[in-house]
Amino acid sequence: MCAGSALRQECGQHYREEYRRCLEREFRRGRAGACSDPSFGERLRQRLGQEPALLGALQEDGPALLARGLRGRPDPGPALRGLAGAFRLLELAAVNLYLFPWRREFGTVQTFSGAYVHSLRPALPEADLVRSFGRLGYEQRDPHRLAISRLPPGPELVAAACGFFACRLECEILVEVVRRLRPRHLCPEELLEARRLAKDVEACVEMLQQREAATDCGDGADLYQEMPASPEDTGGEDAATLALWRDRGSPRGARDVPRRGWDCCGDSGCGQEPIPSLGSPKPDTSSSSRLFLEQELGRASSPLSALAMGSGSPQVPGEPQDLPSATPQEAPELPCYQLHSCLRRGVLPSYCCTTCQQLHAGACAAGQACRSRHHGQELRSERQQRLWLQRTEVDMLLADGSGPWS
Repeated sequence: MCAGSALRQECGQHYREEYRRCLEREFRRGRAGACSDPSFGERLRQRLGQEPALLGALQEDGPALLARGLRGRPDPGPALRGLAGAFRLLELAAVNLYLFPWRREFGTVQTFSGAYVHSLRPALPEADLVRSFGRLGYEQRDPHRLAISRLPPGPELVAAACGFFACRLECEILVEVVRRLRPRHLCPEELLEARRLAKDVEACVEMLQQREAATDCGDGADLYQEMPASPEDTGGEDAATLALWRDRGSPRGARDVPRRGWDCCGDSGCGQEPIPSLGSPKPDTSSSSRLFLEQELGRASSPLSALAMGSGSPQVPGEPQDLPSATPQEAPELPCYQLHSCLRRGVLPSYCCTTCQQLHAGACAAGQACRSRHHGQELRSERQQRLWLQRTEVDMLLADGSGPWS
């Protein structure tokens, strides 16, 4: 086990080099994408389980990303699974740039794509997403896209991918701790503090069990104290949550070829393209932007994209649903929705007419007529309304040919 900051940095470099060899070995075998080597993954997972401070050596802001991603979440279990999916997508973006720097579709990240809206944005704050993509050379060009401004050297991309991979493994470790303590309800701050203090996973579980027993026997404990409803209610800043992970021995603290698009994986379950030989790659850059967005909207019916750890969440009734995901050989025929003239900027829709394929405001006379004569659905929650509004704006961008791909 590594002891001390310098030795942890040395260990981190060792794991980055091993991660690179795993990527290139899988590439030569005809597979590309996020790291899927079970042997390497298990070795790194065991080391992280014994020494959580190693995460800061592999990804300097990894502990802070986890702390901010969990802040204000009443149940850390689902939040950790969402974070694991987000880190996998970030890892995939770094691997794509490392293995396929010539692929033009990897030069832009659309912030209205299904993977970004349903996997990344619910898991991490927008500022953290922009910073994480910034490590890969992306910068925000407009509200709808991030674009490569400077492609980092290969070693930097490998280091970033390995760091996101380590964050994903740390999420899995924490999920295991939460699972073993069921049905006890854990707040994220308590979980992270125990993980830092106990080091070993077994000791972490035991510490949390002892704290529960002490709480049950304590006098005057407020058993009905509510969890903070928002980050503001916690009263803490980033430095406070990061302190849960800080290493006292360190002066700085803890610090595939895809089908189309930056976030498409090359795992066997996602549908692979043949990989060209390393000696004479002949990349296919004739990707269809419309096809990619339709695939993303097809996956947007799940709150977490199928790309996120390969497991979807139950469909939320009443939210945008399209046809089932198409096979790699054909694209789904999706309806193209429009905003009725009653919807001015800043107004949310309250009704979706599936017959005329238009969204209407609550007081719209045409919308009232649609309710009595056509088929449709009421958009009752703000989340439904915003999702439908966003999906329709994308449809209109593509119909007008004014999207970032045009």
